[in-house]
Amino acid sequence: MFIQLTRVVTRGLELSIVACLSLMALLVFGNVVLRYGFNSGIAVSEELARLLFVWLVLLGAILASRQHAHIGFDTLVKSLPAKWKKAAIAFTGTLMLGACVIFVIGGWQQTRINLDNSYPVLGISYAWLHGSAIVFGVGMGISIAFNIWDVLTQPHTPAELSMTLNLGERIEAEMQHVATHQKNGSQQ
Repeated sequence: MFIQLTRVVTRGLELSIVACLSLMALLVFGNVVLRYGFNSGIAVSEELARLLFVWLVLLGAILASRQHAHIGFDTLVKSLPAKWKKAAIAFTGTLMLGACVIFVIGGWQQTRINLDNSYPVLGISYAWLHGSAIVFGVGMGISIAFNIWDVLTQPHTPAELSMTLNLGERIEAEMQHVATHQKNGSQQ
């Protein structure tokens, strides 16, 4: 059940990121064409693209956390015995959870402060900008808590006890996933 919920949330994050990036590209490209080709432009383009970029980055950070795609320095952790690797991961995860709490509290305070302030052209509240910190803090906190729970309660190989994957490992895993998906699709 939890794994299925994780897949649904991950897919929702991916679709949200794609939507943000697509809309940003459309707005910026359209504005450039209109500005240089027709001496006009889309008034809300700059403000909306900036707002979407903030959401894109923060949602992408949550997704990267679930996929262990963040940059990390794990040389020390990789050299430790499994018991100490787990302890190090739990300790750093706890520190990151503290940072998530700060994001949520600060985001909530800024959202409340800016409820009555609006973007000049877009006309929506700045709370939409600062609310992204709340979503980020909660989403990242859930992801980190799951990572800590997983490391402490599930059996893992020493290689799996690294909270970051290098690019080559990620590409190989994705290629295997795609190959399996294609193989299962062709058998149906």
